[in-house]
Amino acid sequence: MRESQIIGSDEALWTDFISGDREAFRAIYEKYFPELFKYGSYFSDDEDLVKDCIQDLFVNLHHYRSKLSLTTKIRPYLIASFKQNIFNKLRSIAEGRKKLISIDTLAFDYSFVADANEGSDDDRFSLLEKAMTDLTPRQREAVYLKYVTGLSYEELSAAMNLSYQASRNLIHHAMERLRTAITKRVLSLWAMICKI
Repeated sequence: MRESQIIGSDEALWTDFISGDREAFRAIYEKYFPELFKYGSYFSDDEDLVKDCIQDLFVNLHHYRSKLSLTTKIRPYLIASFKQNIFNKLRSIAEGRKKLISIDTLAFDYSFVADANEGSDDDRFSLLEKAMTDLTPRQREAVYLKYVTGLSYEELSAAMNLSYQASRNLIHHAMERLRTAITKRVLSLWAMICKI
């Protein structure tokens, strides 16, 4: 495989991969492993579990490659499949502890402060961080995928197994909740400052 193909489009990489090209498979793994690992770390802080789920994903991809359909966007497919792997692993752990979890309520502990503002105590980020706690795990995940990883609405709907309209609604409701939470916090800070 030529270097230009490795760096090239997802469509070309995927086509080469499902045709059996080992270099394309390696390129997909190397390209998406860091992003999948980071995404998975918001579901579980067990690094070995996250890495195992990524390995399982790629083992299954390789095993079933001849049955996979062509795609122009690898990322949403990998994200959706990887999330299902993590969910299955966490569900089996929870069942062993006699707990029930659902994929819609799977914890997603994303931190803007740690990710976007490392080492700084900027009040804007801490205000946003506190407002994020008002979102459901699914809303936090959608905000992360849309605004941090930069997925389009089409990609977001594929990654989260939603219709296009449902993905837009999810983001809209999340942004409304963030605005409301931030406004409340700003007003309460303002009231405290005015009393001083």
